[in-house]
Amino acid sequence: MHIGRVVGAAVGDAPVAAGAVPPLVGPPHPASAAAAECAALQSNKRMILCDAMALLYRSHYAFSEAHRLRNVAGEDTTVLFGFLSTLFNLLEVQPPPTHFAVVFDARGKTFRHEIYEGYKGQRASCPEEIKEAIPRLQQLLRAMAIPFIQVSGVEADDVIGTLAVRAVEEDIVVAIASPDKDFFQLLRAGVMLLRPPKKPAPGERVNKFAMLPYYPANFKEDYGLEPRQFIDLLALAGDSSDNVPGVQGIGPKTAAALLRQYGTLEGVLDHAAEAKPKKAAAQLSSPEGRAAAQLSQKLVRIETALDHPPVQLPLEQLRLQLPADRGADLLKQFQRLDFTRHTARVKDLWAGPLYQAR
Repeated sequence: MHIGRVVGAAVGDAPVAAGAVPPLVGPPHPASAAAAECAALQSNKRMILCDAMALLYRSHYAFSEAHRLRNVAGEDTTVLFGFLSTLFNLLEVQPPPTHFAVVFDARGKTFRHEIYEGYKGQRASCPEEIKEAIPRLQQLLRAMAIPFIQVSGVEADDVIGTLAVRAVEEDIVVAIASPDKDFFQLLRAGVMLLRPPKKPAPGERVNKFAMLPYYPANFKEDYGLEPRQFIDLLALAGDSSDNVPGVQGIGPKTAAALLRQYGTLEGVLDHAAEAKPKKAAAQLSSPEGRAAAQLSQKLVRIETALDHPPVQLPLEQLRLQLPADRGADLLKQFQRLDFTRHTARVKDLWAGPLYQAR
């Protein structure tokens, strides 16, 4: 475990178009219910929780091999540059966050691997560029006084889920920054997501490190379900990205239809013989199909009540603050990395209302 104290730039450290940085509590994707939720998500305390590995992968693949970034010493700085671009975008949202944490996956297997040996078994090894970037990024986060957390035996998702639920109980509005769809299940009053924009149309220029708000009403509009039902949607349909099996022959559309009719996975299994199409009824009625659904439900459910000491730390320890050395170490590191634009951005942040009110 580590707890370190401490939305954007485009290719080549160039400035981006005005209006690229989205608000934490700002215009959601169009839906009147989402607009109402947006207005309700007002609080004097606002927390952003970053899914570190998902954002590191996004940063790594944001650049083609021909456009990798290097400093004067020849070091590949692409992953660090991309992650920090997203980080600054998040710190620049309006109204600004008061609390912040970056959550990393710890090395080694988790309780899900004990439940199912094949969990995430199909995934390729983590790219070396990301592995090499992680300790350097954690050094930068320490120098920025940005808290970061790792907990062995569980995933970052579970740490984020537990912190988010605790924060809402303490009247802190939460935004989870991640492209991972698993976090849909955490959407509720006081919890929103910050997700990458959809793929742009040909010729459209967008900030590749932008993060846009996504609310419970947006999920309901997109899926026709309540966010809590997303667990059971994945239990039925599976999730190939994590090698979660689901029930053979049941895809997302069939799973969603069954949940609209029967409400929960348990309800679907209780009415398995009545399910449509007949192929789904046969699978759900079989011992193998039932077991696969129940196993998958355990795998996809994000834990929200971890009792590990790092996750039970006082949330005030996640409050943003200026570095003790006033940023001297960070600026030296940025100089070695040739992060000129990031240097300007962090100085602007430290001089602005986000930190001056601390």
